[in-house]
Amino acid sequence: MGESFIKKNGLLYSSDLHTIYGVDTSSTLFTGRVPYGVHYIQDEAFADTNYISISLPDSVKQLGSGLFGNCTSLQKVKLPSELTELSPYLFAGCSSLKSVTFPTQIKTFAEGMFFNCSSLEEVPFRIGIETLPDYVFAECKSLTSIVFPESVNYIGAKAFSNCKNLTSIVLPSNIQTIKPDAFEGCENLHNIRISGDNKIFYLSEDGSLYERTAEGDKLVIKVYPVSHQIVNFYEENLNDDDIISDEDDLEDDDFFSAEIGQGDEELLFGNISENIVTSELKEIEVSKNETEPIQNEIMETTREENMTNSNEMDSIFEDIMNDERKRTESVTDIGISDKESMVLTEMMDVMKDAPASANDNAKISNEELERLTEATEKEATENTEKIDYTKLDSKQTILVNSVKFSKVYYFESDEEIENPDLYVIAETTTNHSDGREDFSSKLTACCKKIAEIQGFKRVIMLAGLPFENEEFMHFYYPFINKKNVILACDANSPATLSDYCKKVCEQSRINLEKEVLTEQRKRVNIKNDTLIKLVIKDIK
Repeated sequence: MGESFIKKNGLLYSSDLHTIYGVDTSSTLFTGRVPYGVHYIQDEAFADTNYISISLPDSVKQLGSGLFGNCTSLQKVKLPSELTELSPYLFAGCSSLKSVTFPTQIKTFAEGMFFNCSSLEEVPFRIGIETLPDYVFAECKSLTSIVFPESVNYIGAKAFSNCKNLTSIVLPSNIQTIKPDAFEGCENLHNIRISGDNKIFYLSEDGSLYERTAEGDKLVIKVYPVSHQIVNFYEENLNDDDIISDEDDLEDDDFFSAEIGQGDEELLFGNISENIVTSELKEIEVSKNETEPIQNEIMETTREENMTNSNEMDSIFEDIMNDERKRTESVTDIGISDKESMVLTEMMDVMKDAPASANDNAKISNEELERLTEATEKEATENTEKIDYTKLDSKQTILVNSVKFSKVYYFESDEEIENPDLYVIAETTTNHSDGREDFSSKLTACCKKIAEIQGFKRVIMLAGLPFENEEFMHFYYPFINKKNVILACDANSPATLSDYCKKVCEQSRINLEKEVLTEQRKRVNIKNDTLIKLVIKDIK
């Protein structure tokens, strides 16, 4: 490969974990889901592998050519939603491929992209697709009919050559270029439709397509007569149902590109009845007059099922919350100094929805707080500039690579506890005099003290969670909802939280009810096995 690489998650990575070179053939860890955080995937990285489905995260910005070449078992692929360009021969030789989820920005396919995808039954057009380059669907023997979107204006050389079972095509009215060999070897093609308003192409008496040129009319697509067969194929077929809409981008909940398992949390909050209506409608054959009442009946049934499922989910969620609160019954007190306790109190008490009390005057002074955090700031500068990924699992690596800024602190602890990590999400960061971005020293000191009290092995500090990224959202909630989480915000009370902080609380299962937060503040100072779900004030 010419440069060093590391093995992780069953894949071969660059040292910064941003580039994938290929699959680690000595490992069985790779399941087909590339972890979030990867930016580039090299040429033929997955070529000749036997995975049935592969999903790429939205963090990927560039794909190598021949990426899935000759993956004869591959049936289903999800591409990153942010891609604007596809690579040549991307799926060439994927003889089992049936489904691909494309980015919305794609306006052209790449050369030979679906070459010899012999199981592909439909052309996965996107809205706005304009160019179909050379060999793009050559040797796709399962294609039987094609309705081209009106946006297509160019069909390249051998684009559909040797599509042996192709019988009918509807060309866009504004098509400008069709190479003479674009449909070469399509020996069963016997029906072509095109608008009579097209000034370049027209149909002859036998149904073949000709092009008007300065040198004379030229045969472009030949049709082959078929006896005793009537083809009902009209231009009216070209409607929104024939083109994949933007709402179809995401696959079912069991197929996200983040590397997450099928845990209880996914089953709990997955899309339970997303495909009920679609699947039932496909099984019903009725006349046009009968369709509407049957659809209404199915929709009503679906609504009732959704309500039932929703009630069940609410009940399960309530049970989970009750179980978590029951865990607070067994706690063990450990001693911390008065000043250390006051540091925690200083940052937590400001989030109370209650008037100031006489005890507020006893809070630690700024000078004392600065002295307590001096050592922490020095240690942060010396020891945490580079994250040691070998001490993180694959999902933690995804998380720290997804956010805008992150740091990880490691602690020596002989205790084996169920949740050994504390995740701290800061609304804002600070800048040192030399321009370095960092978390505030007081926040770091506070969270490290909590880690010491609770016996945590890691404090993972994060800023700038990409909640605008839908795929990250699907990864984040199942991962974080059963983890210890502290939100460090700039607000003075839960009532004044920013929209971003409210989103953090919602997705991290931080309950903003006064009683719950009060109970959390009490227990964070003592050793116990309760999940920490807390909001504190980030004092700069």
